[in-house]
Amino acid sequence: MTSKTQHPDAQALSCATHALSCATQALSCSILAIVAAVSLCAPAAEPPAAAFAAPFTSHAVLQRDCPLPVWGTAAPGASVEVALDGQIERTTAGDDGAWSVTFPPHTEPGAGHTMVLRTEGSTAVALDDIAIGDVWLCSGQSNMDMNYGWGLTRGKEDMETASDPMMRLFDDHNAASLEPLSALAKPASWTHSDFGHSKTFSACGWFFGQALRKAMPDVPIGLIEASWSGSPIKTWLSKEAYCGVDPGCEPAYRAALANVADYEARGGKAEFGRRMALWTEECATRGDIHAEAPGYDDSAWREVSLPSSFEAQFGGGFDGCVWYRREFHLTQEQAAAPTAVLALGPIDDDDETWVNGTSVGSTKGWTIERQYKVPQGVLREGRNVVAIRAKDYSGGGGLWGKPGGMALSFGGEGAEAVPLAGKWRASPFKFDPRPVSGEVDCWIATACYNAMLHPLFPMALKGAIWYQGCTDVNMAPRYGGFFRAMVDDWRAHFTHPDGMPVYIVQLAAYLETHGEPYDSRWAMMRWEQTKLGENVERSGTAVAIDIGDHTNIHPKDKKTVGERLARLALARTYGRKDIVEAGPIPLSAAQTGDRILVAFKNAAGLATSDGGPVKGFQIVDASGKAVWAEARIVGESVAVAMPPDFSAVRVRYAWDDYPECNLVNGEALPAGPFELEVQP
Repeated sequence: MTSKTQHPDAQALSCATHALSCATQALSCSILAIVAAVSLCAPAAEPPAAAFAAPFTSHAVLQRDCPLPVWGTAAPGASVEVALDGQIERTTAGDDGAWSVTFPPHTEPGAGHTMVLRTEGSTAVALDDIAIGDVWLCSGQSNMDMNYGWGLTRGKEDMETASDPMMRLFDDHNAASLEPLSALAKPASWTHSDFGHSKTFSACGWFFGQALRKAMPDVPIGLIEASWSGSPIKTWLSKEAYCGVDPGCEPAYRAALANVADYEARGGKAEFGRRMALWTEECATRGDIHAEAPGYDDSAWREVSLPSSFEAQFGGGFDGCVWYRREFHLTQEQAAAPTAVLALGPIDDDDETWVNGTSVGSTKGWTIERQYKVPQGVLREGRNVVAIRAKDYSGGGGLWGKPGGMALSFGGEGAEAVPLAGKWRASPFKFDPRPVSGEVDCWIATACYNAMLHPLFPMALKGAIWYQGCTDVNMAPRYGGFFRAMVDDWRAHFTHPDGMPVYIVQLAAYLETHGEPYDSRWAMMRWEQTKLGENVERSGTAVAIDIGDHTNIHPKDKKTVGERLARLALARTYGRKDIVEAGPIPLSAAQTGDRILVAFKNAAGLATSDGGPVKGFQIVDASGKAVWAEARIVGESVAVAMPPDFSAVRVRYAWDDYPECNLVNGEALPAGPFELEVQP
């Protein structure tokens, strides 16, 4: 038998390998021993810290007179104890760490309470300076969002000087989500109402709270602001409520989800910014035809009438650049006038303006009245040309002021202005479609509800105030369905003592006053808001028709608005019989001979605000033709005259964008716009 002999080098390598293996095994054992020793000495991992949910911080106001839910997070399965002064409630955190307890109603208002959270293995969390009182939600769009920094008129000094430790503020910062959130996306906490905090809080909400505090000095008031400028009502509903009103909700919701996914796939915010920059650059050069030159040939341009909107001239959805030109003639004296001012009214959004080829000014901002001084020597005897290059980037556009606001005026007594309203020549240049952001924001249905309201459920509230509608003014006939669904949704998820009231602010006067009866969409929305306030249980509407601004959708007198909301709350929620809740609210219109008698409630002391004849009434026939109608006060009703050759089926009041109207009650509270069927 022949044996196989190993090569000496191979044998040496094998021995070396074996030795290395033994050394490695010994080292591995040593490392395992060290790790085991360290593991035995190291402390156990800390359980998640226990915490109250966002609405519960020091200085919070908790709702009196109803069961009081309190909730938060802790380690899964942890025993939880919450103490509110001497009362203790216990529970166990769920598998997701969520816990909740409910305290019995607290009836005595006041401050100085404490609330403490204790869980096993976690440091106690203590909240101090807790108040028991009434908590109100303040929600809506920009008019609710508007604060001291936007500019206030009446009440500005109140906010600057008032400091009330019994009024507390909670600012629920802007956030949006396509799915309901369990916690607020941005940190928030309760604060006392001093100027440092109130100046950034909703002015409407603050004045509402101040009025309640004045009427009920022993009751702490907590205000939660959850508003977002420009937000439509659909963003404040849950998906279930939204789909209950809008049959097309599912495709719209899926489209929103797809848009967000596409946005992220295409580079997100950085790529969107690049596309926006390119679009803005293209908009800046669109329509570069230098039509300001006096000799430019505009004979092929279309003829339009100004003032009017881009949409009226070029169809709905038009965004772009439009050149306007008009000739006017001057006398020698006018041309030589030492001062001349070209007034064009507001232009949406931006403009550049020339006279005889010379630039006289440019303005950015759709609410700003254009008033351009024309340099001496630019005007000529005889033919002159004014040219405007107007641009609108989204929404409505064009020259939208009053006809009387378009004129060339001269200095000196007796100098007649040259009217410029009427026929102009126009050449439009449509912008390419604006890049669409895929970021989740307030324009998406349910987004604000999910991120700003859902984390507050089931917080106990006294009620809510709602200031919204500008964004939805074109959908007045459908608005009521969304509002009712929203209110039902809120009432189902917040905890409230007697059925949560929701009080509405009616949109204020805005835009133009028309000389002839005008079928105003703004009036239609205002009347819809009044009907909701009267027909939705535990609601009401604060009229603001008398505090409007022709050129600003945001009236600066928010004190009047807050006080009128407080009147409604004091009368309808708190049962104050000594408070007149609102101005005259129409009940019926009945024909009696050659007049229509309109009956009102809240009509004691019915009068006119200026002491003159009643203004603002119209009658409408079956064809839809409307005419002005004389009216006079008869006790607590108004008698509207009907001409013998006119058969009225409806009567209207204050039916205009910016109506001339003056009907008030004995408390000087105004009647709002309305339209009633005439009963025979």
